[in-house]
Amino acid sequence: MCGRYTLYSETEDQEIRRIVAAVNRRYDEQIKPGDILPSDLAPVICGDRRDINQNLLELMNWGYENPFKKGLIINARSESILEKSLFHDDFKQRRCLIPATGFYEWDTEKRQYLFQTDQLLYLAGIYRSFMGSNKFVILTKPPNETVKTVHNRMPVLIPPAQRDEWLKDLTAAVELTKNDTVTLTGQVVNQVRVNTQIKFPLDYES
Repeated sequence: MCGRYTLYSETEDQEIRRIVAAVNRRYDEQIKPGDILPSDLAPVICGDRRDINQNLLELMNWGYENPFKKGLIINARSESILEKSLFHDDFKQRRCLIPATGFYEWDTEKRQYLFQTDQLLYLAGIYRSFMGSNKFVILTKPPNETVKTVHNRMPVLIPPAQRDEWLKDLTAAVELTKNDTVTLTGQVVNQVRVNTQIKFPLDYES
């Protein structure tokens, strides 16, 4: 599961600053430091379908409208994504990368952990257009050694050197969903989960 991630802080590296500045120049929206929650607008990198050699930086909302009941779908299980009618076309044709400086998971005692690395993270995602705007979901997988003591799921992480493979090569993308080469560190940031900001139902994974 991935139900919250952090985009950047005031001390982050130049890459995340460049991404945020580019989005803020292109759109009227201003992305601010802090956590990204379901339904929020966030920067997303996707391939340019008109020019395979180019990537695009877009602003998208996190979460698909649930076609079966009220609420948002924010995650998709990578192991079964090609078997799910809701996701398989998006995975084949509309993969994306969600820049982040960390993601959160909660343990069974509701302690909040922040997982990070020493460089920018790229969360694997897919996207689609809905009522004139693009929406994305984050792919998840079984946890690696660092995360499994806290939670039984984690986002799929794409190594920076393989960003183009994820965006432009379907066969490579399938293999990258199994990738475990990004080294993480985790730390407790909140002893008790308190979440009063989300006011609608969520289906974390489908």
